[in-house]
Amino acid sequence: MTVPAMRAAVVAIRAGVFDDVTDDVLAHADRAFGAAVGSCAGQPDSPSQWTRARVGGRVVLVVAGHAGAGASTVALALAEGLAADRRVQLVDYSEPARSGLSAAPTIELGTDAAGWRCGRRGRLDVVRLARHPADGALPPLPETDADATVVVDTGWSTTCALLDSPGSLVGCALVVVTRVTVPAVRQTEHVLAAVGGEAAVAAVGPARWPRLVEASCGPRLREARSTGQVVPVPFDRRLQTAGLTGDRLPKSVAAAGRALAALVAPAASPRHRRPAARTGATR
Repeated sequence: MTVPAMRAAVVAIRAGVFDDVTDDVLAHADRAFGAAVGSCAGQPDSPSQWTRARVGGRVVLVVAGHAGAGASTVALALAEGLAADRRVQLVDYSEPARSGLSAAPTIELGTDAAGWRCGRRGRLDVVRLARHPADGALPPLPETDADATVVVDTGWSTTCALLDSPGSLVGCALVVVTRVTVPAVRQTEHVLAAVGGEAAVAAVGPARWPRLVEASCGPRLREARSTGQVVPVPFDRRLQTAGLTGDRLPKSVAAAGRALAALVAPAASPRHRRPAARTGATR
């Protein structure tokens, strides 16, 4: 957990938001949270670069409801689920030293002039920051097809910046990732309040939530569960140990990614679907 995140937790505890979550308390907590994380490093100068007008196609932002939520795994599973019937670019905005996707591509294609390291993973384009910008300003998104879907793994530092400027999320689909634990859902409630609007939630952990975790949910997370906006993502011990590599995702995690894809983006029409890659095998 980062120092700004711990400060935000202290502010939340002092506000008493964990006992009786109301709109007034959440508004107070949101202002305090924004003040606590406003100094995070790596903030983009213009977060509005993710809006549909700048990219052209659909943009899906995957943000962590708290540090260590597993957002990179969810972003990869979601991107692969979407790539089944459309062109998808997965963009990792984490600093290179903190990237959870550094070993995810199966083919590396080099670094472009803007500072992006490009790679491929099956049908998926994977783009990561090659270096942390010296001036702290993140480069604009790499160019892609006009109708491509862009999935952005925002990284924790950039997530903090987005929470401090929620207006930059207009026009983007949003997935918030949380663990199924009491402190995780409490922090995720504040993130959902900060971003406003509709968001899908990826819940990493057991599909059946413990009663104590259910009782700790705030109004926004309870509503998301009641309206089918929460997708369970099973906890996988191999991924927890080895991290994301060029190997295929576990079947259960990949299935969760497809469920998220169906939730946040409708299926592409047949004329936009990409042909399946030929393997040369015969039956």
